[in-house]
Amino acid sequence: MAFSQNEQLAQIKALYRYTSLIRHVEGHDLAHDDDMVLLASPVGSRFFSAKTEQYDSLMATAGGKEKYKELLSYAARNALIIENGGITFDRNKVDLPSMGEKFQVTRPDNSAELIVVDNAAQEDFKYIVPVSDLEWTIGNSIKSVLGYECNIATANYHGRKWTVWFTTDIPISSGPWQLMGLPGLIMEAETDGGEYKFEIIGLETTSGVINPRPGSHNYTDTTRKEFRKLQRDIQYNPGKAYPDGSVTFVNMEESIKAKTAHDLIETDYKKKK
Repeated sequence: MAFSQNEQLAQIKALYRYTSLIRHVEGHDLAHDDDMVLLASPVGSRFFSAKTEQYDSLMATAGGKEKYKELLSYAARNALIIENGGITFDRNKVDLPSMGEKFQVTRPDNSAELIVVDNAAQEDFKYIVPVSDLEWTIGNSIKSVLGYECNIATANYHGRKWTVWFTTDIPISSGPWQLMGLPGLIMEAETDGGEYKFEIIGLETTSGVINPRPGSHNYTDTTRKEFRKLQRDIQYNPGKAYPDGSVTFVNMEESIKAKTAHDLIETDYKKKK
């Protein structure tokens, strides 16, 4: 089903570098990153990938879709690289928009619930997360981030321990992903072991609208844990990412071992309750 939200005006626009560790088939960890955007006010917010927003905006109109087809055709003629059995585009020859992280988190106006949308198995999903799931313990440590004095806080959240740094100099109780609820903006956040991390890299004031995701999308309602179970199942069984059978995977043992070396950002999906 589709969903809508009342128009809200943001007060800040924050840019975060989101980093997650992925295991190479040779056994060492690599850092995968994406630039994420937070539009926030004291009563609402939306968090999303800058790359995905660009792609969605392009594909939201007939003209944009036609432009994408033209770019794709140009790339196929002039920028296609076939190497070691893989196909890529030379980004120096064509700027072909592509999706980044697919998860987006919205807090509607003064809501006690977050709306999370994500994609798996070629399907868009939507689920609800209560803000009350997150309970912080504020510590005494202080450090500077982007020139702002920040306090430390920790929380055990959906299976992982998070350590964050927030500043009361920006009294907006928001932050990256589902992390919020402190008396100021969360500037940095990291899980124990460093498998997942958000670092603020830009911050500005704004009076723009906290816009919904561009385009028309139909979402299948699910629960947070059921969605995480599906994601993990796909990691172990890559063919399930293409339920129409359009892609066949062979000799995937080492790749599966690498993909499953690090668990998901939320790990409590394994619990029955």
